[in-house]
Amino acid sequence: MSNWLRRLSRDRSSKDHSDLPMPSRPFSHNVEQSPPQPYKDTQYSSGFNSQDKLQTFRPATSGEAQYSNPPTSTRAPTGGNVDAMNRNITTGLEPTPSPLTKAFNDAIRPYQEQIEDLKVQLEDTMYRLQTLEDERADMHAWIDKRGLRADVPPSIAHAMNTDPTSAQTLNYQLDRKMTVLNHDLHRLQDSLSTHLPTATFATTLAQLIPSIEDLAALPGGPPLAFELLIKLGGNLNSHGGDEGWNNDADAASRADFYTQLDACMMDVVKMRLKESDAHSHAAAEDAAAGAGQGENWQVGRDIKRLDKTGAFLKSKLGLREYFPRSVEIMKRGEGARMERSLPLQGRAQ
Repeated sequence: MSNWLRRLSRDRSSKDHSDLPMPSRPFSHNVEQSPPQPYKDTQYSSGFNSQDKLQTFRPATSGEAQYSNPPTSTRAPTGGNVDAMNRNITTGLEPTPSPLTKAFNDAIRPYQEQIEDLKVQLEDTMYRLQTLEDERADMHAWIDKRGLRADVPPSIAHAMNTDPTSAQTLNYQLDRKMTVLNHDLHRLQDSLSTHLPTATFATTLAQLIPSIEDLAALPGGPPLAFELLIKLGGNLNSHGGDEGWNNDADAASRADFYTQLDACMMDVVKMRLKESDAHSHAAAEDAAAGAGQGENWQVGRDIKRLDKTGAFLKSKLGLREYFPRSVEIMKRGEGARMERSLPLQGRAQ
C-alpha cells in the first residue's frame, strides 16, 4: 500500500513539471518592433510555484506588441496635414475647374484670340515701319551724297530738316552748288568771244536765294545764310570785264540783283539778332546755361565789313547801294543792345 502511494505521488509530480510552458525565443522579424528581453535561465528560480510567474518573463509577440503599445497621440489631423494627404492622393492629376471658372474661360477665349491677332499685326506694322525708315534714311543719304538737298520737293525737304545737323548739311550743299554754278558760268564766258550780259549771271545765281531763305529758317541757320548771301553777291561781281560794268543794262541788272539780296538779308539779320539777344539773356542769367545756346553776334564788326565792301564796289564798279536796308537794321539792333547794356543811371543821363 505504501509503495503504491509513493509511485502515484512521483507520477503526479513529473506530470506537473512536464505541463509547465517553457519560454520561447523571439522571432527575427519582431526585433525592431519590440526588443526582446534576453533569455537567461538564471532569471528563473529553481522552483516554479505557478504558471503566472513564467508569463511575466515571456516576451511579447508581434500581435501582442501591436495591441499592447498605445498610440502616442490621438489628436485629429490638422488642415495642413489633410491638404498634404490630399495632394499625395491626387499627385499628377489636375483639379477639376469649377463651373464658374470654366464659364469665365469660355467667355474670354474669343477676346484672347483677338488680342493675339492684334499683337501679330502690331509686330508686322513695326517691321514695315522700320523698313520704311531705313529706306528713307538711304534716300536722304543718296541725296546728300550728290548735293541735291536744295533741289528736293518741300515734303522731302521738311523730313530732312528734322535732323539736328540739317543746317550745316544744307549750308555745305548750297555752298558747293554755288561754286559749281560759278565755275560753269566762267567756262561759258571763256568759251564765248563776246561778253555775257550781267542779267544772265544774275538770273542764274538768283535761283539760290529761296534755298538760302530755307536755310535761315533752320536752327543755327541765320549766321550761315548771312555768309552765303555775301558770297553770292561776290560771285556776281567776279563776272564780266571792265567794259561790261559801264553798260547801263548791266548796271541795272546788278542793282536789281542786289535788291533781291538785300530783301533776303533783312529777314536773315532779324532772325540773327533775335537768336543773339536770346543768347545774351541766357548768358546774363547763367553763364553756364548760356554756353552753346545761340550766337553772340558781334554786329558792329559786320557793319564795318559791309560798309567797307560797299565803298569798294561803289568806287570800282559803280554800285550805288550795298545792302542798305540790312545795314540800317543792324545799326538799330546794335544800338538797342548797347542801350540795354548800359546801367540805369547812364540811361537817365
